Amino acid sequence: MLVTILGKRWRLRWVRLKDRYGDVDPPNQPNKEIRICTGLSEQKELEVLLHEMLHCADWQKSEEFVEHVADDIARVLTKLGWRKTKDGG
Repeated sequence: MLVTILGKRWRLRWVRLKDRYGDVDPPNQPNKEIRICTGLSEQKELEVLLHEMLHCADWQKSEEFVEHVADDIARVLTKLGWRKTKDGG
């Protein structure tokens, strides 16, 4: 799946990752990817997706900032009833 964030495109993939929940290539890299670990709970997957997309939006933000904001947004969306559908939306 291709996603666009601030006019730049990343390929979004679910893969096996050994030592992390997700990672992302820098915005200036050709053929950029966002990689999300398979097998995460719905809540954790939402947090990780938000986390990695925040890095895409502002590569300069600290890891601590991105982690806190992603967790806060994921919590709000969950309270509002967000649920993952079979097609990923």
